[in-house]
Amino acid sequence: MTRDSQTTDLQKTAVITGANGGMGVAACLHLHAQGWHILAIDRGHQDLAALHDSPRYKALACDLRAPALIEQTAAALQGMPAPIALINLVGSSVGDSIDQLTDEDWYDSFAINVTPAMKLTQLVAPLMASAGGGSIVNVGSPVGLIGARKPSYAASKAALQGLTMSTARNLGGDNIRVNLLLPGPTITKMTSDWSQEKQNGIAQSSFLKRLCQADEVARTLAFMIGPDSSYLTGSILDLTAGSMYGH
Repeated sequence: MTRDSQTTDLQKTAVITGANGGMGVAACLHLHAQGWHILAIDRGHQDLAALHDSPRYKALACDLRAPALIEQTAAALQGMPAPIALINLVGSSVGDSIDQLTDEDWYDSFAINVTPAMKLTQLVAPLMASAGGGSIVNVGSPVGLIGARKPSYAASKAALQGLTMSTARNLGGDNIRVNLLLPGPTITKMTSDWSQEKQNGIAQSSFLKRLCQADEVARTLAFMIGPDSSYLTGSILDLTAGSMYGH
């Protein structure tokens, strides 16, 4: 598959982790509407009921920390078009300040936020190479650059930058692009319990004075895995609308 053929061939699969989160649901729906086949990986899929009857959608219910993740993902990909996109969206914010941080929360942060992205990259990269190329997007967080109250979360998100840059170097010769997306505070299920006062306060740190919408993240992801970003790799895309600088 050449670069040009990727722009018109709709027989292509996007593997999306964290698919039942707010950004994940938006990404699945948006890419499905664009003609992609979707392999959605998460612990549950109740928010993606609209796609359950589509022949271009397959759900894999799996704890991404499980040793069987790769075996189950490989089995789920059987019979699907070539996976030429991988979006590592799964994430978990656990832990406490350094004086209260437990070993369990530290290891769990990396087990969820970093290791699945590494393992799934190892799985799909040869498949992408055989198909002529592909695109991987790791979804990080601004706290990976500026820190946070929870060192476990910030450190695990910082690790995604190193993984992104290294795999972009490793895989570029196979026409596989790897990039990092840093979304700003986004309206999702995780933020739905924020009071309006808290939302307004956080929104003020953005140059646009509002929170990001999940569909804005989905459209950005579609650009990053699509043909219009064919020379974008080893890059960090800041989608914080300036809020990173307001922390």
